[in-house]
Amino acid sequence: MLALGLGWGMFFLLKGVRLVALCELALMLLGAAVVVSALRERIRLAAWLAFIGLFVFVCLFSALLDVQTAQIPRSTHLFLLVLAACAHYVFRSEAPWLRYGLVGLFLAAFVVFAAMPQGIPGHDAIADDVRRIGIWVNLLTVVASLLVVLHLQESDSAAHRALHRALRDALASRRFVLFYQPQRDAQGRIVGAEALLRWRDPKRGLVAPGDFIQAAEDTGFILPLGQWVLATACQQLRQWRAHPRLGQLQLSINVSALQLRQPDFVPQVLTALQHAGIEGHRLTLELTESVLLDDLQSAVAKMRALRAAGIQLSLDDFGTGYSSLAYLRQMPLTELKIDRAFVAGIETDPHAASIARNLLRLGHDLGIDVIAEGIEEHAQYAYLRDHGCTRFQGYLFGRPMERTDFEALVDAAPPSPMD
Repeated sequence: MLALGLGWGMFFLLKGVRLVALCELALMLLGAAVVVSALRERIRLAAWLAFIGLFVFVCLFSALLDVQTAQIPRSTHLFLLVLAACAHYVFRSEAPWLRYGLVGLFLAAFVVFAAMPQGIPGHDAIADDVRRIGIWVNLLTVVASLLVVLHLQESDSAAHRALHRALRDALASRRFVLFYQPQRDAQGRIVGAEALLRWRDPKRGLVAPGDFIQAAEDTGFILPLGQWVLATACQQLRQWRAHPRLGQLQLSINVSALQLRQPDFVPQVLTALQHAGIEGHRLTLELTESVLLDDLQSAVAKMRALRAAGIQLSLDDFGTGYSSLAYLRQMPLTELKIDRAFVAGIETDPHAASIARNLLRLGHDLGIDVIAEGIEEHAQYAYLRDHGCTRFQGYLFGRPMERTDFEALVDAAPPSPMD
């Protein structure tokens, strides 16, 4: 975008068409804004700036400056095809209505300009002798851009298929394993753990979930993988049952929105508990706020059925999503989990500290326990504890570790409160 705006801007400036040169330079500034947003890791904002800005630019340029005449057809509107193809690729993780809505908007605008009859160029319109050169450049650029987008989509699809096969083989070969991160109470005692999925890949070693969970979501593999996590966690609780300390712990597992949407999700959980022979109150299901974006009433009904069996329900990453008090009152939660983003800024950012205090107060008012994750420093722990937080998780208390290491940590933990 930067190079395109600068190149055409210089071309039209040399031709004496200053208004068009200014438009092209505006395109260059748009490109700079997109680059700055991307460098600041605001990727979604960068994508929206690029697509909306380019859409407006192409439409205005096609309507006012690139006016079709009897000698030279309009060509700028062809870039709307590129925008449609790019939107289909870039917004592949967005909701279908948004992804295909954008594609439909760009294609509809293309049809309008393609069917528009020739007009009378205004005073600021580009002359035909200049457009005669531009039409070939635009055509070649559009074709090359479409080929690049098609190649990216094919490469992305091939990578997803390969990763899906690798995940399926890993599950069949028992290469997935659960790591355990301890959770402590206000007295410093280990009262539970979060079970975190890891993949032991022969080539890449231990793979964190951030490198494969999204692909598992996209391909639907998260469903069998989630069933494995549930069954494994329940069996682990069964093995710990006879241990004087481990037998008292709660174990948390993450549940995706796709899992919760399954019609038989509640029977799956109850069956896993029954086969393991453990009580429901020892298992905590951590749900993300994305469950609120789909069918809230169905989600609440399933949550109530799970609570009736004694299962604990935690709202993960609380404060970063879409929750409202109306939603929280409907959901039979037993725990709110403050996102690490607020914990990290408690000491230096008064806004983060204020948000954390309000979340703690909200949990207290609703009669719900509050756990804070991402605690790395003792000062963070002390601040949250002093303001009513009841449970804590983070590197300060232990990184995610293998089962044997976690069991050894629990055995060695002193019964006295933490200093």
